[in-house]
Amino acid sequence: MSREGEWPGRQMRMSRMEAFSDGVFAIAITLLVLEITVPPGSESDLLRAVLDQWPSYLAYVVSFATVGAIWLAHTAMSEYLHHGDVWLLRINLLLLLLVSFLPFPSRLLAESVGDRDAGKVASTVYGLTLRATCSSPCSSSSRSIG
Repeated sequence: MSREGEWPGRQMRMSRMEAFSDGVFAIAITLLVLEITVPPGSESDLLRAVLDQWPSYLAYVVSFATVGAIWLAHTAMSEYLHHGDVWLLRINLLLLLLVSFLPFPSRLLAESVGDRDAGKVASTVYGLTLRATCSSPCSSSSRSIG
C-alpha cells in the first residue's frame, strides 16, 4: 500500500470498498449462526437440548438484525458515494472491525444468561460494541460525498 503522504486529494472508486464490505458483512452474519451449538452428549434428550439453547437463538436474532441494519445503512450511504479518499476507507475499515467483532459479545451474552454477574459484564460488552458499531459510520463519511 502507498504511504499516506502519497494519497492527498486522491479520489478512489467505491466499488472495491463495497465488495470488500459486503464480504465482511456476510462472514460476520455467518459467524453468528456458527455460535449456535447443542452440547455434546445430549442425544438422549435432543429436543430439550435444542430448546435450552434459546439464549443463543435470541442473541443470533438480535445480532443478525443489528448487522443487517448496519449493512442496509452502509449500502444506502455508499449508494451516494462515487469516490472516496483514504480517510473514508479507514473509517470503513473501523466499521468492519467492529461488525466482525460482534459474534464474540453475542456468544458471551448468550452464555451468561443464567449468571447475574456475568450477565452484567456480557451486557455491557455487547452494548458497548453495539454503540461503537452503530456510531462509527457516521463520524466523517460526508467528506467524500459528491
